[in-house]
Amino acid sequence: MPVLASGSVIRRQLLHAAGVNVTCAPVDVDEDALRRQAEQKGLSLQATALTLAHAKAEAATSHHPGRFIIAADQILELEGRAFAKPANLTEARTHLQALRGKTHALHTAVTLWKNGQTLWSHINSPSLTMRVFSDEFLDHYLQQEGTALLSCVGCYRIEGLGIQLFKTVSGSSDAIAGLPLIPLLTALRQQGVLPA
Repeated sequence: MPVLASGSVIRRQLLHAAGVNVTCAPVDVDEDALRRQAEQKGLSLQATALTLAHAKAEAATSHHPGRFIIAADQILELEGRAFAKPANLTEARTHLQALRGKTHALHTAVTLWKNGQTLWSHINSPSLTMRVFSDEFLDHYLQQEGTALLSCVGCYRIEGLGIQLFKTVSGSSDAIAGLPLIPLLTALRQQGVLPA
């Protein structure tokens, strides 16, 4: 059974719904420090998301020798600026106000490791355009979603009320939710984790 190097409920649910049972093993990596290092190196935000996914896989692999490790990360990019998870609902409001009426990319990176080695990696970057929603809707949305938004890059859960924030969405819903399933399932079959 593969190890999911994440405490993300939605990633676990996506895998379970696709028939992939995993052991969840959240890891502790200093994402802010890794982002700063990536920025100093001049890495793109896509490459930064993959760097973070690799760091999570590396942190998990030492505790799970011989097991397949699945790790993922997301970075939201708006006009060249990276958005991380909000620290509180005030910051969530600020993020949503910045995203309102604009198109952003959601860089979703996933990697598969075993015994400290990268077996496969993938980046998917859906494009999402938020509608020009009213402040009244924003207040209602924040009240309804509450602190659940603090675990979401972009402050939305597209599988719930968050879908009402959008005018158009281009890309797979699973990549938007945090795990590009079809490429990952292909990689798991190639590695013999799933039947071909």
